[in-house]
This record gives sequence, C-alpha cells and structure tokens, in this order.
Amino acid sequence: MITQAVTKRLNRRLSLLLGLTVLLPGCHSVPSAKTDTPISPNTLYEWQQQAQALITPSDTKRNAVRELVIARANSVLDSEQSFSITFNQATPPNDNPQDYTSTGPYWWPNPDTANGLPWIRRDGIVNREVRGRDTDSAELREFVKAVSVLAQAYSYTKDDVYAQRAQELFDVFLFDKDTGMNPNFRYAQAIPGITDGRGIGIIESRLFINVLNAHQQLTASDDYNSHVSEPLSRWVTHYLHWLLTSPNGLDESRTHNNHASFYDYQVAYFARFTDNEIVLNQVMQALYPQRIQTQIQPGGAQPHELARTRPYHYSVFNLEAFWGLAAIATDLNQPELAFGPTDDTQVPLIVQALDYLNQQQYTLLTQSHYASNSVSRESLIRVNLIAGQLYDQRFSAYAQTLMAQHAEYDCLLAFPVAVSNATNTRSPTHSSTEKNIDAHTQGDDGLCQL
Repeated sequence: MITQAVTKRLNRRLSLLLGLTVLLPGCHSVPSAKTDTPISPNTLYEWQQQAQALITPSDTKRNAVRELVIARANSVLDSEQSFSITFNQATPPNDNPQDYTSTGPYWWPNPDTANGLPWIRRDGIVNREVRGRDTDSAELREFVKAVSVLAQAYSYTKDDVYAQRAQELFDVFLFDKDTGMNPNFRYAQAIPGITDGRGIGIIESRLFINVLNAHQQLTASDDYNSHVSEPLSRWVTHYLHWLLTSPNGLDESRTHNNHASFYDYQVAYFARFTDNEIVLNQVMQALYPQRIQTQIQPGGAQPHELARTRPYHYSVFNLEAFWGLAAIATDLNQPELAFGPTDDTQVPLIVQALDYLNQQQYTLLTQSHYASNSVSRESLIRVNLIAGQLYDQRFSAYAQTLMAQHAEYDCLLAFPVAVSNATNTRSPTHSSTEKNIDAHTQGDDGLCQL
C-alpha cells in the first residue's frame, strides 16, 4: 500500500523514461502544443548514474556487462554498416520504400488455397520468414540496437567517437531525404490477402522509445546535440500527430490489452519528448480508470493476457507498460494516477499484478509448453527493479534473486541495485547449466531494454 511516507519517497524518485495512457476526445487537435515548462523525459539518468557509481574493481558482474557493451559499441564503430528501411526488398502497397511495412508475426500462408491467400493466424507461433533480415522490422531492430549500444558506451566513456557514429546512423535511418523513414506505421503488420496494414502494427514502433532513450544519453555531446536534436524532435512531433489522428492510431487506441497499454506508452512518451503537456496530462488522467482497472483483476490476474497462447510473455509485457506509466505518474508528483486512490487498506492493482506474475511464472510457462530455464527473465527482472524503485524494495530483492537464478545481469547498468559476486544460486526448477554473460546476451543487445 502507498503510505504518506511512500508517496513522498515516490515523488522524489526519478522515472525510467517510459510512457502513458489513452487518447481522449480532442487530444488529437494539439499534437504540437508546447508549454513554457520543458517536460522532456530525461530523468532516467539518475538511476543509471547511480548504477554506474556502484561499479568498483571488485564488482565483476557490472564490469563484465559494461565491457561487453563497450566491445559491441566498438564493433559498430569498426563496421561501415548503416540501417534503413529502404535497404531491403520490402515495399508497401504505395510503392514508397520510405514507408515502414511489415507482416503480422503470427500469420502464415493458407495451406488450403493454391496461392496461399488469405493467410491464416496461428497465435503465438512466429513466422520467421516475415521477421527475417530482409525486412523493415529487422532494419529497425538493428538500428535500435546499434544506437543504444553506442549511447551506453558514450555514457561510460564520454568519447565523442561513439556519439559521432550514432549521429551517422540517425542521419541515414531517419533524416536523409532518400533513405529516411517517414513518420508513420500505416503498413505495419499487414496480412496478405486480408489487409495492407493494421492499427496493432503500431506496437512495433515502441522501439522508438529505446531510440529516444539512447538520444537522451548522447545529447551531452555538443556536436551530436546540435545535429540530431532538432530534426529528431520534428520527426517525433510528426509521428505523434499521426498516432493521434490516423485511422490506424485511433484503432489501436481502442484496443483493450497490451496493445492499448503500449499505444499509451508511446503517445505519452513522445508527448513528453516534444514537451506536449496537454496531451501528456490528458492521457495520464485516464490511465487508472480506463486501462489499469479494466485490465487487472483484484488478485492481480490479467485476463486478456492470460487468454493468449503465451500467457507469461504477454503478462510481463503488459506490466512493462504499466510500470512505465507508474514511473511517469511519479515524475509528475501524482503517483495515484497509476497506483489508484491513496488508501492504506488497498494494495494497488499493478502491485497485485506483479506479485501474481512473480508467483505464477512457472505455471504460466508450463502452460506455454516452455522449459522454465529456456526463457529469459530479463523483462521480469526489469519490471521488478522499476517496482523496487517506485514502490517497495522487496521487488528489487526479488530481481536480485532472479538475476542469480538465471545469470542475467544486463539490468545492473540501468538500476542502482546491489548484487552479490558469489556463485549463482539456482532454484530447484532450474538446470545446473551456468550461462556465461556473453553467451546469454550475444543474441540480444545486453542493454536492459524493451
């Protein structure tokens, strides 16, 4: 429960730079509105700076992750590769390669028709062909990973060479007149034979939150800041306008599960980035009654996510958005917008939901036919660390337990949490096979992101 003391502590906490909630009537009419008080989302860095301050020569785990990140950033420096959605064969129906296009990940050719159309849905089973390297979604993912690792390396070293390389990548992916991506996701998650694009494809643009997170870290470089900040702000302003006014955006705003949460996450985050206080405040006011209360049951179950074929994945995924919203509410000195009305007798719904997931994770993984030790806990670790910063340190303690059990330490660079350098302690449900930090993160970005 949120006592007065906890509320005061929450109000002093700085957020993890995450998003907000729903589109309200009339909100779309002011996408570029500015206020006299900047509200740009740059408050992540207190946590990150505190985490960096914890690094000592004896902190082997933090040092290992930091060195891995710097090594990957150096690989990006050594590579001449840039990224653009125009660099592949994926072309949307309007034949403009600068418009993002993708195919729904759970859709497959129809085996009962000669031409495979219309495609059919197999929920939870990813069609790897539509997520392969020669796709816009892959170009976006690679761009995000590259600028993120460069930003992390810059934050540790203050070496402008990392910021300069990031500037080059931003130019190609977003700003260049021939290769820059247009600010819309009109053709995202198309279904062959059914539709050219859907509102739910907007969930793919959540990765731009990580892009802007990286940008915030890089703005300490004067040259980078002078070249990137203004065009990036323009791009995000245009994209926010598209989110608020397009048929796809309006459709996504009316969903009722993790899609709605991540739509809100983006709208609010981009509103903060562009100093749009009107949109920010409007969506925040609707967070608890229109999202949290309608998606989380007393006791913590999230029925829309539990109904999916991957209930663990979608439950923690949705909580990433909700706890991000809680961080924003706390930044605004209004934690009750996420935690609900202050009442010492009630445990907030988002707290109940995280407790439920921490307790039920093994059962949910079994329902998905996954071996528990085969599934990364990084997302669950991250949510628990946010909750530990915002609500109760018991969640940080549980995150430390998960790190040790699963040998996943990427989030040590983003959160000021202590961790033992002792040999890992594994739960009885885990195999005894240890996972090297580099081996675990080799297929990911190692950056504790979405």
